[in-house]
Amino acid sequence: AELTKLTENYVQGLQWVLYYYYRGVASWPWYYRYHYSPMISDVKHGLGADMNFTHGQPFRPFQQLMGVLPDRSKSIVPTVYHDLMTNPKSPIIDFYPRDFELDMNGKKQEWEAVVKIPFIDETRLLPAMATKDPFLTEGEKIRNSFGTTMKFVYDKNTDFTYPSSLPGIFPDLDHCKCIENIYELPTMDGLDVYVGLIDGVKLGASALAGFPSLHTLPHAGQLGFHGVSIFQSESRNESMVVTLLEGEEKNTATTARDYLGKAVHVNYPFLQEVKVISVTDEMFTYTLADPSQPATGANVQQIPHQPHSMSDFKRKANRIESTYSKRLGMIIGSVESLIQVEPLVGLRKTESGATIKQYAPIPGVEPDYATQTVVGEVISEDQRFLEKEALPMSEEFAIGTKAFFLGDMAYGRPLEVTGHSADGEKAEVWVSTLTVREQEFGHNIAQQSEGRDPYYPSYQVTKMLHLHPLVLSKLTSAFNVNSSGLRLNLGLNLKFEAKKLKVLGYSRKGNSGWEYSRKAIDLLAAYMTKFPEFIATIAANPQGDGWEDTTFYSDPQVAKQKMKEIGAWLKSNETKGFDRVPLEAEQLDETTVKLIEAAADKNNNAAGQITGKKINNIPRSALLKPQDAEQRTAGQRFTIGDRVVYVLDSGKVPIAMRGTVVGLTRTPRAMLLDIVYDFTFMGGTTLNERCSPFRGSTVPSDAVLNLSERQVLSLSAAAAARQPVQQSLPLRGAGGARGGMNGYGPPGAQLRPAAAPGPLRGSFRGAVAGVGMNGHNVPRGGGSGPPPMNGNAPRGNGFVPRGRGGLGSAAAPQQQPLNNGAPRGNGFAPRGRGGNRGGYTMVDNSDPTEGVVRNNTAFQPQSYNNAPPPAGLGEGGRGRGGAARGRGRGRGGRGRGEAAVEG
Repeated sequence: AELTKLTENYVQGLQWVLYYYYRGVASWPWYYRYHYSPMISDVKHGLGADMNFTHGQPFRPFQQLMGVLPDRSKSIVPTVYHDLMTNPKSPIIDFYPRDFELDMNGKKQEWEAVVKIPFIDETRLLPAMATKDPFLTEGEKIRNSFGTTMKFVYDKNTDFTYPSSLPGIFPDLDHCKCIENIYELPTMDGLDVYVGLIDGVKLGASALAGFPSLHTLPHAGQLGFHGVSIFQSESRNESMVVTLLEGEEKNTATTARDYLGKAVHVNYPFLQEVKVISVTDEMFTYTLADPSQPATGANVQQIPHQPHSMSDFKRKANRIESTYSKRLGMIIGSVESLIQVEPLVGLRKTESGATIKQYAPIPGVEPDYATQTVVGEVISEDQRFLEKEALPMSEEFAIGTKAFFLGDMAYGRPLEVTGHSADGEKAEVWVSTLTVREQEFGHNIAQQSEGRDPYYPSYQVTKMLHLHPLVLSKLTSAFNVNSSGLRLNLGLNLKFEAKKLKVLGYSRKGNSGWEYSRKAIDLLAAYMTKFPEFIATIAANPQGDGWEDTTFYSDPQVAKQKMKEIGAWLKSNETKGFDRVPLEAEQLDETTVKLIEAAADKNNNAAGQITGKKINNIPRSALLKPQDAEQRTAGQRFTIGDRVVYVLDSGKVPIAMRGTVVGLTRTPRAMLLDIVYDFTFMGGTTLNERCSPFRGSTVPSDAVLNLSERQVLSLSAAAAARQPVQQSLPLRGAGGARGGMNGYGPPGAQLRPAAAPGPLRGSFRGAVAGVGMNGHNVPRGGGSGPPPMNGNAPRGNGFVPRGRGGLGSAAAPQQQPLNNGAPRGNGFAPRGRGGNRGGYTMVDNSDPTEGVVRNNTAFQPQSYNNAPPPAGLGEGGRGRGGAARGRGRGRGGRGRGEAAVEG
């Protein structure tokens, strides 16, 4: 009988939801009377439920609050009701229990638990509240009444100041252009719900973008025992298994190569547009030599795989095939080739005014897809991403168009188009300019904050607090203790390794591990001082786990009380309310943000008047329309402290509002900026209590223009001419030979054709290893190595391999073979690290003091490495900078310079 009541109540709930969405509220007083839903197999017992709902009426505001709030939140409702929530003699005191059961079955966090508190019975709640209603103030009675639904309609001819509804909290709305009218909510009376799909709806392969369909590829379905993975375990029952009918026909590299450079759709059946960059099979990678040309003939490059690349391909192919099979229940056939893609990330506005699609890699998104799952063309393209040709200048930037200036003189300032040039290709604009140039202040304040509030690595913190590293790790993260059937988190929650989160102003993760600020260290010290027994118990067993409250205090009553004291202390320090941000996020703390606010206020007060300036012959590239801003500002770089201006005509931030970046958060698809603006605005926030009210906002990076680092700058010819020219070092001729004047000259004087190498002597294996026919090493680059021990002179043709400290000039008297014969070749001078003087290097590894009788015990060995060179040493020319020994640029072979050969 009870099961029937539960299932009937559940079926009523299903019907109530359907009525709500298609007809409106069927019953205000109805509610589901159980903490748990029935098993799906038991729902059949409730199919005979009574569907005749009583419409009733909604709760008034205070009645609704009294039905959902606990007694600890009584301050939200008027004082006259507090007695009903706290007085033990209250007729509804059982609605507000202090102790209640949490069902944690199958749950990990407390907020996931089933809270088993009594349901509110309106037949008891409303009469109890009625006894207190006469004591409400007039203002409270107005707040507790049903209001009127209002409709606000924009009217461009209206302009007035709308007074603040909360003076001192909200500002007045200047230049309000809205008309306020009473809005009658529509009803379904006299209307019938259309059952089924309307005419003209697109289904299957014709479905609109974003609506997945299996029909975009030929397939067949069949029930079978396939072991599809559901919640990390294989299904033991039958599953509908989909098989791609052309999986084995279209899995070849030949099919895949036809997609190179084209836009296709992947991730079947949840299609996503991408551009194919390369194709791989087990042996080769295929790319386009010229991406602007089609994938035909010689334009397709075939690059062989290294051995590890072959195993990588097999691993990827097997993983993709297994994912489709075991995760999606789809047989796609063997994966013989893969495509590598760049996803469509949006549209981009070119300088000529055309709108084109933009493809780019997305971090964390898989770039490899099986060829047989590719959909080459779709019937319904995504209307949001259609490429368009450029409009005429006079049409795109008509007179009266408001935009932003991207020229050097007033970068990021608002403008209005006032006319066009005679040919219609340029615009005449009126630019809003500042009489006093705005000062940069954000970067300096951000750098000062880093020095003012340093972070200390974990090992240093453990030494400062005399803590075991594991104890520090437990205290700074979530530390769970079981007490009276509840799992209490008694950690400071300063780091979240698994969630990749840190606490702003307290912790961060560097290259060497976790680091903590002085505030975090002080909080740890306070914890240790306040509860020394608790900390000492953890320190006695730093590797312990599964902590019970009686582990710390043997008396259960004392343990329970102490756990409450620790929890209350943590709550008083608001450790659970700390601002958690991703590890890679860069954020300034509250103190530094307030300093930036003060600097912005000072900058505003010192700013001069705003004036206008007329500028002629402005090209399209120097104008930024708010509607096109996201297409042109994407890809900008930002750092903490950058000055920015909001350039969109939508969103919570007023257009042209300027501010300073105080936080950066990178997501896989976008970069989000925390910005504190120069002025307050209605949609502003406090950035989690870091800035003043109504002054902060988090926006995508493409919603603003970076004023500190100008990256969308459009320079005029005169401004471009004033830009500094990048200097570059020219090439120098080989062997110290100089082309042109002092090594500078045309390419022909610098680059000289080399003779073809001689025939290969010896084996190929020996040539690769650097061994000639007689077994001697051959230096890389074509020249001979050190002379062999038989006294034969080195052979060469003047080749000078680069290195450090090679041989001297061929003309130098020191460079003689061991048999004192003349050197062969044309002045070969090998240059290698630690060169030699006679063709080979002797290395003496013996002990120089071996066999020496120490008659003088006070004798100390001395080094003579710093002795000055002989007076005639410079005659042979051994280094850079003439005859001097060392690293000067000279003509000698020893040292770091070229070995010049002079005849």
